[in-house]
Amino acid sequence: MAQIRQGPSKDPTMSLQAVSLSEQIARHLSEQIITGELAPGSRLPENDLAKQLDVSTNSLREAFRLLEKQHIIELQPRKGARVCEVTDKQVRDLYDFLFMLLSGLAGQAAARWQPGDIEDLVEMLPQLEQHFMNNDMRSAHKLAFHFVEIATRRFAHNRYLASNILNLIPLLKRYSFIALQEDISEFDVSLQIFKRLQVNVVSRNVADAEADIREYGENQCQIVLRAIAKRNVA
Repeated sequence: MAQIRQGPSKDPTMSLQAVSLSEQIARHLSEQIITGELAPGSRLPENDLAKQLDVSTNSLREAFRLLEKQHIIELQPRKGARVCEVTDKQVRDLYDFLFMLLSGLAGQAAARWQPGDIEDLVEMLPQLEQHFMNNDMRSAHKLAFHFVEIATRRFAHNRYLASNILNLIPLLKRYSFIALQEDISEFDVSLQIFKRLQVNVVSRNVADAEADIREYGENQCQIVLRAIAKRNVA
């Protein structure tokens, strides 16, 4: 397992600002959970993991607390940390709640954007399409969520809305990655919705922008549920 280096990440899709060591550890472990390298139910032994990452147990514990807040891991008394399981109810709850928030965010963006607010986001769409054409799904996945994180910080205009969305983004990344593994055409559908969303936001069409996000969530949720059903049968 790679060591964690102190200092901010140089990867623009992973860092919007300088982050603490515990945040870097949390991101590192989160990425392994999202991609399935750390499987559902996996134990995260504190001492062994601290040695592997060459970090203090205090920094690791703080990272664990961040990941627990994001619903990526659970901390069990006297048993330590383990990766959260993936169940139908958890998936439905996440998509129902988070996409209610994201649809409102899309509506705010459509209603309130000003010159300079959306140009960089618009420029990301050709990059997303290029990743898809190159069959580079991991890069596309990262860029799509970089888009969401920037949009959240820029358009939420409410600290509680922004905090709720950003805390749940890692869990959505995890489920979205499952959807991508289940059906690669899911990203093509998502890309088309992103394009439509861009048109509706630029045109200040609030209702349609909100509907685009709800459609995206409903479509992806069903794909994740199908993937879980297949895993349970296997």
